[in-house]
Amino acid sequence: MSIDTIKSCAPNPAPDIIETVTLRRATPADAPALALTGAATFLEAFTWMLPGADINAHALKNHTADAYTHYLADPNTRITVAVTGPAVGFPNEPGSIVGYVLLCTPELPTIDVLPTDIELKRIYLFSRFRSSPVLDAAGAPIPNLRPAQALMDAAVADARALGAARLLLGTHATNLRAIAFYHRNGFTQVGTRVFQVGSQQCCDLIFAKPL
Repeated sequence: MSIDTIKSCAPNPAPDIIETVTLRRATPADAPALALTGAATFLEAFTWMLPGADINAHALKNHTADAYTHYLADPNTRITVAVTGPAVGFPNEPGSIVGYVLLCTPELPTIDVLPTDIELKRIYLFSRFRSSPVLDAAGAPIPNLRPAQALMDAAVADARALGAARLLLGTHATNLRAIAFYHRNGFTQVGTRVFQVGSQQCCDLIFAKPL
C-alpha cells in the first residue's frame, strides 16, 4: 500500500469537541476497563524514562482485571473513576473510563505505617483530559475544577469517610508535575522507597497528608 493510499483512507480530522468528565464509584464490572486504563496511563507517563521491556512487564503484572477485581472486593478499598461525557455535540457516543483514583490499605514497608493510615495507591488520568470540564450530578460544569483535582478531592473525602487520619502516597522522584500537584494539596515528604519496575529499581518519594 502506498503512502498516497494510506492518506486517502485516513478519516477526516475530528472537529474541535469538548469532552467532559464525570466521577462515579467503580464497580466490579469496571475491572477490565480499570486494567486497560491503568496500563495505558502508566505507559503514557513513564515510557520516556523506562526500557520498553520493563515498563511492559510492569503493566502486564500489575494492571490486570484480576488485580482490580481483588482490590474492589476489599472493604478497605475505594476506587473512583473519571468517565468521559459523552462529548458535547456527540450525544450518542458512549462514555468510557479515562482516569481513576485508588485508595487501599497501605503497602509502604519503608515507613512506620499507623493503623489509621490509608494509601492513595494510584491516581491516573490521560493527559488529554487534564483540562476537561468536570460535571456535577445534574450535568452542570463545576467552575474552576479539573479532573485530577476532582479525583484527589474524592480520594480525600473517601479516606475521611473510612476513618483514616493520614493519607499516604508514593511517586517517582523525577515526577515533578505530580510532586507539585501533591504539594498544592497539602502533602509533605515523609520518606523514600525503592520501587521495582520490571528489572529496574526506581526511587520513589513517599508523601503524607493529615486528614
